[in-house]
Amino acid sequence: MGLEVVVQDVLARGEEEANRIKQEGAAEANAIIAGAENTARQILKEKREQTIELIDRRKNREISSANLDVKRAILNAKKELLDGIYDEAIEVLVSLPESERETIIKKLLESQTEFTRVFSNENDEALLRRISHLEYGGTISCSGGVMLENEDGTVIRDLTFDTLLRDVREKSLKQLLEILSV
Repeated sequence: MGLEVVVQDVLARGEEEANRIKQEGAAEANAIIAGAENTARQILKEKREQTIELIDRRKNREISSANLDVKRAILNAKKELLDGIYDEAIEVLVSLPESERETIIKKLLESQTEFTRVFSNENDEALLRRISHLEYGGTISCSGGVMLENEDGTVIRDLTFDTLLRDVREKSLKQLLEILSV
């Protein structure tokens, strides 16, 4: 009986040790599972955040692109309007009666004392020969106005309607670009 008691005692201790190891293994397995679940939740949360961030960035890019397209369309419409106004202004200036063209040309010549020759379109040649003391240099292709040259031909001042209106149009276009920040 002594041996049987020892065997029973060893078996009981072995069973206790086995139960303890099982419990530790189960606890460790549960901890690993809980850690894996936490890691999975964290990964899922990060992926959701990344996806939301990606969607927001893409949405912002699309909105910015659409805003730029709208600004570009507005700028093009305003440019077309300016071009139309420019063309109309040229037509109005070309069709002015001689008396009004004379007043404008006198104003253009008024402060231009350093020049000795004047050029104009064919329509204004007779007018210039009559009102200006400057040597008539010849006809040029323009809608009206004058081009002036100094004695040695090194300085030329373009005061043609085409150039004056083009300068105004370009300044207006630059201001539009600044306003629209394109």
